[in-house]
Amino acid sequence: MKLIFSKFFDICLLRAGPQDLPSSTLLLGLALLLYFVIGVLLTVISVSLVEAVVLVVADIALLGGLVYVLLWANNLLDRLIRVWTALLGSGAFFETLALPLLAWQQQIMDNAQSEVISLNETGVVVSSLLLWLVLFWNLIVIGHILRHALSTLLPIGIALSVAYMFISITLSQNLAGLFS
Repeated sequence: MKLIFSKFFDICLLRAGPQDLPSSTLLLGLALLLYFVIGVLLTVISVSLVEAVVLVVADIALLGGLVYVLLWANNLLDRLIRVWTALLGSGAFFETLALPLLAWQQQIMDNAQSEVISLNETGVVVSSLLLWLVLFWNLIVIGHILRHALSTLLPIGIALSVAYMFISITLSQNLAGLFS
């Protein structure tokens, strides 16, 4: 198990690719479960539990659907399990990094509403900067995984990761509107 976690960490450091993971539906299931649980914990900071579950399930479906279409269009479906496992496992890693940062930021915002505290407080700035770093790192890692999955250049993989991010944000905003 330690070897698997080190492979995911190596992927996040751009030292390994999805091809370095075993093609295992069990590992895919574990990565999916981890991504789901941490994603719900991350999302429930700002929305209800039901909305968090819907948003995370939609994100998982979007990610899986986009990966499937990209691999299918390039006649590379044999890579699906490894690629989706790499994306979900690395995504869970980045969600884990973001969780304490978002909780910290939410606590500062809650305190700012109950007391007279400037929103320019150092904690808000630091947590926001760290969250941006996590986001950019995540986009680069997604691009890295897609580069290996599609046997293409890193800039193309990063462009695809940015496109996924925009589609995901748009989908989340539209779904969140249903709960308002």
